[in-house]
Amino acid sequence: MDWLFPKVRSPHCWSPTHVILPAQYKLHVPAKEADGAWVFFGGDKKTFFIHGDKESFTSRQIFKAGSPHTGVGRKSTATPPYHWHLYQTETFDVKSGRLCYILDGKEGKLGTGERVVIPPGISHTFWNDPETGEDLDVHITVSGGENPGFDETFIHNLYGYLSSCAMQGITPNLFQLLAFMDSADIVLTDFPLNTGRLANIVLGRWVGVYLAGYRTQYKEFSEATE
Repeated sequence: MDWLFPKVRSPHCWSPTHVILPAQYKLHVPAKEADGAWVFFGGDKKTFFIHGDKESFTSRQIFKAGSPHTGVGRKSTATPPYHWHLYQTETFDVKSGRLCYILDGKEGKLGTGERVVIPPGISHTFWNDPETGEDLDVHITVSGGENPGFDETFIHNLYGYLSSCAMQGITPNLFQLLAFMDSADIVLTDFPLNTGRLANIVLGRWVGVYLAGYRTQYKEFSEATE
């Protein structure tokens, strides 16, 4: 069933499910720098762990200016899809550069020292403003909800997977993406008839994880991988 559920090959895979996968595709282990940065998209996006406990989690993210992955506006590869969180409140706190966002259908911009707080259930996305020619350095904090949801594990796996696909010129698989979203209590807004939550459960969890064997955590994107 590889034609229906194409996967990116793991360089360390052992599962029989992976044996039939095209050998030219594999998951790329992100580089890790001495300052704690995890490096994605060939160095164009970096993430740093800032804080995490049972109440909240903060990630520093740097988006490189001018890159097709992080610096050409909303169409950039690393731009999050338009989405909302089931339980978590999200805050964007801009440290340098300028962040463009869409929040509940309305566009806006944040400069250095500015922030916006997004309650659960409100659709949003964001990207680096290409007009500035500057890198975007933003702290993203999420809080609330019983499920850790948007946390360091989610960031490493989602961007590790998207980076692996982008650097090999292949399209990310919808079942895999929805499995990631479902694991983090994140819902894509643009599914017709407000069926994003149902798509997470049916296509991401039941079909993607239970039937097709996709995962929400890969060892290539774990802290232990060097």
